[in-house]
Amino acid sequence: MNRVLFTALRVEYVGAPTITVSVDGLNIMTAVNLPNHNSFRGRRLTLPVATSGYIGHLSSSSTSLLNYVFETVPVESFLEQQLFHYYEIGFRGAGTLRPQVYVDGNAKDTLYTVATKKEASTTEVTETLRLYFDPISYGFVPHIHNTADSAADAEILWAIPRALPPRFYRGIRTHAEFQITYRGSVELQWYLDGVAIDKVYNLTSTATKTEKLYFPSGTVGFVLQYRVLNPTAGKVFVVETDRTLSDLEQRTMSQQTEETR
Repeated sequence: MNRVLFTALRVEYVGAPTITVSVDGLNIMTAVNLPNHNSFRGRRLTLPVATSGYIGHLSSSSTSLLNYVFETVPVESFLEQQLFHYYEIGFRGAGTLRPQVYVDGNAKDTLYTVATKKEASTTEVTETLRLYFDPISYGFVPHIHNTADSAADAEILWAIPRALPPRFYRGIRTHAEFQITYRGSVELQWYLDGVAIDKVYNLTSTATKTEKLYFPSGTVGFVLQYRVLNPTAGKVFVVETDRTLSDLEQRTMSQQTEETR
């Protein structure tokens, strides 16, 4: 049996059971009240911490909880340090999520509040969102946990961590401009070596739009990264700087040269 990292739990039930969750005999969730389900259906619960171990166990005095399965990731998946940029999440349900992101067990400064939506027919819809790590979130193990009341109906369906591409921090550079493709209302904050660049870019467009904008004079450093300060108000599709676009063009030219040999 290999050691794994326990990240979430999927349960199927009817009613409103109370559960306790443990890993290798150590309780990590105790007497947690689940939201009421009028019919038999599933729910995904994020675990408070990413816990490594061998055996996950769920206990409940309720007979309405029928099935459960732990979401795990092999420990070997986290052997290299990365500079984490954002989480892509999918969520649904009524109410509010309060996602907290972690790196190596340390909570990042930002605690997000996300209000979910329902269509006019009250049918639940699945939404997607990017939630950004704090600047210079460098480490091995990322994790995300919904800290809202466990009895609330809203849930995170899936979460994928994304690391900052190395082309954004390969050597000291002078940065002059960037290009962004977005839709909606976007408040974009850039950081250089973990320090906020003075200007916040406020962008608005009802349709998908690509704009070229400029950094303040003297934007020189190693690690250039951005965050969207209002992630629920708009969507960012692509961001590149003059330096990273140059890297991509050079890489494409190198590949074409190699192919013609």
